[in-house]
Amino acid sequence: MCAVYSSPKNYSIVRAGLEVYKTDEENFKPYISAGASNSSSSNSETDSSDSSTDDTNSIGYTYHQGEIREIYHYANLYSANYESDYKEMNNSATITVPEVDKNRFYKGVRVSLKKEWEEPGKTLVWDDLKSVTTGFITEQTFNEETVEVKIDGLSKLLDQKYTFDFSNMKRSKILEEIIKTAGLEADIDVTGLDDDVTSFKSSSSDSSSGSGKSTGSATIDEAVENAINGVSGDLAKAKAIDKAFKEHVIYSYYFDCKYPDLDKAWSVAHLNCADGANVLCAMFIKGGFDAVIHHTPGKDGNGHYIVRVKVKGKVYATDNAASDGQHTTRSFGEVWGPSSGTAKGTKIG
Repeated sequence: MCAVYSSPKNYSIVRAGLEVYKTDEENFKPYISAGASNSSSSNSETDSSDSSTDDTNSIGYTYHQGEIREIYHYANLYSANYESDYKEMNNSATITVPEVDKNRFYKGVRVSLKKEWEEPGKTLVWDDLKSVTTGFITEQTFNEETVEVKIDGLSKLLDQKYTFDFSNMKRSKILEEIIKTAGLEADIDVTGLDDDVTSFKSSSSDSSSGSGKSTGSATIDEAVENAINGVSGDLAKAKAIDKAFKEHVIYSYYFDCKYPDLDKAWSVAHLNCADGANVLCAMFIKGGFDAVIHHTPGKDGNGHYIVRVKVKGKVYATDNAASDGQHTTRSFGEVWGPSSGTAKGTKIG
């Protein structure tokens, strides 16, 4: 993959490549602080099949943090984009490749996107490339001819939920323990700052109760409450809501929104992607989640509506799309076509 920057007299080409790491997860031992207890870890079983598990207290896969054993190099990138948000202290990247080796590419695998400008008269080798994003594969979208791979930076480790209780410790030491507990390296400079001895205690709650904003339909509200009753963990609740929707709604092919009244839409049950998105988005919001409807090209380029819902900091896409007259059988986190598009708010039509 390359891009060209030109001037009247010369030009430069940006070279890019991806390193994929095989790490020793079997012998990896996370840092355990004496003042921390894990209340809801981001890590769980490795998901080598690229689909989330039903672990109720996890995102469904493990961020690979073990010692690097092997490095695989990939230069056949169709596109590579990255961004950094210094305010939020995170970075991410998206690459497009013709295909992936599923034994090496799956959620949680550690990777590094590398880039460098190749100046006129100079031929770069792999070691000349500099890392612009190092992190983990968090999403893969398989299209007809390409695979889009989403990479989130190492700061994703900070999404883990812990309760901390430190007594009579320097502030710098408390901060160091928090950072190391997340699996990151701590390099703290307190020059010019107060580094007094203090105590720190935190608590965290990340479980959606289902007491979000009503859908406006008592029937749909009850369906959401029944779906998540007795279910533990936000990911499992989101999946339960998605399942309840897909078991009730049957896909029907027609254009635009015919049933803006959600109660009417639910009673009709035969809905297209637009009306279905309105109902499903409202159900997620009732469940206590942040959800937004997106308009995408779909697989055929004629347009499609999906719902993107945030669960414990991670965004999942889901939709209503199937053969006419059939229930949607696509798993939670999978959609017909692209998994993101133009945000349309929480209701359309």
